[in-house]
Amino acid sequence: MIAAISGPSAPPVAGFVESAFNPMVYQAVERCLTARPGDGSRTAMVLASTMGDAATLDLGSRLLVAGQVHNPLLFMQSTANAVLGRLSREFAITGPLLCLSTVADPAGELLATAELLLEDEELDRIVLIGVELTGTERTTAAYRELRTGPPAADLAVAIVLDRDDPVPSLPSDIPPAPSGENGTLRGLVELAARIQGTTS
Repeated sequence: MIAAISGPSAPPVAGFVESAFNPMVYQAVERCLTARPGDGSRTAMVLASTMGDAATLDLGSRLLVAGQVHNPLLFMQSTANAVLGRLSREFAITGPLLCLSTVADPAGELLATAELLLEDEELDRIVLIGVELTGTERTTAAYRELRTGPPAADLAVAIVLDRDDPVPSLPSDIPPAPSGENGTLRGLVELAARIQGTTS
């Protein structure tokens, strides 16, 4: 197993603009796959997020309401599959690419999905990704309704789980309503820290 964490300082990725969402995902996954290369034909990627790329969606909405020209890149990058497609091309990954919308526990959903995918004998490893942006006015209201919260800073976590790795258990002290600096990604951050041999 290997894990990487990326934040708002992730370098830009060609073809993606305005939002840190896709560059963070790209950097976290790139760090993992560069450090641990593998057979892309036997690799799947699963991304989980509560709010998705809210920065792109909100910017596109504001431009539309203001009657301004809509940047076509915003439409392309508004789905998280866009950056997974970019990564799959660069790392020759031809296994399944999945995106999940979760409410409070991305780590649990990602691990459950990994277990399911690894039942397929044609897959040997799963790249698990959790990503959230800090709250906007719209997403903060949505988080309030969900009784969860955003991270204090833009954040992406990637974990590569190989077939021979034991599926890790989540920290038992994660509260049902995530709060604090990592928001809904707290469990995933703590899991990544444990994999890296550090403490969060």
